[in-house]
Amino acid sequence: MPGNNVQQQRSETKSMANADIVNLILEDHRPLKKLITILKNTDKDSSEREEAFAEFAPLLVTHAKPEEQVLYTYMKNNEELREEGFEGDVEHQLADQLLEEIMRTDDEDLWSARVKVLAELVEHHIEEEESELLPDFKKNSEPAERLAMGQQFLMLKTKLLEQGGTDAAHESDLDKPKH
Repeated sequence: MPGNNVQQQRSETKSMANADIVNLILEDHRPLKKLITILKNTDKDSSEREEAFAEFAPLLVTHAKPEEQVLYTYMKNNEELREEGFEGDVEHQLADQLLEEIMRTDDEDLWSARVKVLAELVEHHIEEEESELLPDFKKNSEPAERLAMGQQFLMLKTKLLEQGGTDAAHESDLDKPKH
């Protein structure tokens, strides 16, 4: 049927446009923002915050790692975007370190404090990314580049999801001798 073919083409065009790395990153930010609201609210029941964190941590890792490997690598190799690329990387490293500390925390109050600080850090990072970094990147890149980067981002994200979304480097792994 010709009508279905046109509708399928529109759908494919829309999904190709959505594969722009900027759109993919913005899409990933939505659930993180919702969870951040819960994580920051220390008046919430601790079990609700623990559930939110259990969902937040793998979402953060499966978003951050491909972003570092694709977007930030590109930015650090572009003179106009270099400093912002490094800034994003540093913020990701801080979030990774805090995530590791949270995973090892037994004290409930310390856990709560670390989770709130991580949520605030990620919230700040997302706001800065959406208001400054991504618009600057968009001005200094071509649509075809963003589509190719989007495909690479999705491939890396899918790989992480298949591994369970826990590819954050564990400090204990860093101490192990490399073979």
